[in-house]
Amino acid sequence: MRNNIVYKISCNECNASYVGQTSRLLKTRINEHKNHIRRNITQHSVLTDHRLKNYEFTWDKVEVLDEERIYGKRLMSEIIFIKRQTNSLNLQSDTENLHHAYLTLVENLPKI
Repeated sequence: MRNNIVYKISCNECNASYVGQTSRLLKTRINEHKNHIRRNITQHSVLTDHRLKNYEFTWDKVEVLDEERIYGKRLMSEIIFIKRQTNSLNLQSDTENLHHAYLTLVENLPKI
């Protein structure tokens, strides 16, 4: 299992996806997401909210989008991948730290 990554979890029912980052092992982070869903913790989890609407996720096919040991660079990578999503489950506040000068560049990148 890998750590220090940016990852994408896709919905089985629609084309929505969630992008996140973690310094820990991916398996550990995925288990946290699953526990939030089991316990109906919605205040911190858009995945739980989506699941409560009867959507399922592809847990065994979580995609690693990037690997970056340096935290600041990993956050920037996460922001870029969030902006590149077609149907994002991420909250817009996840990308507030992206300077507007870069926004046009990122929005012109191919969607994922």
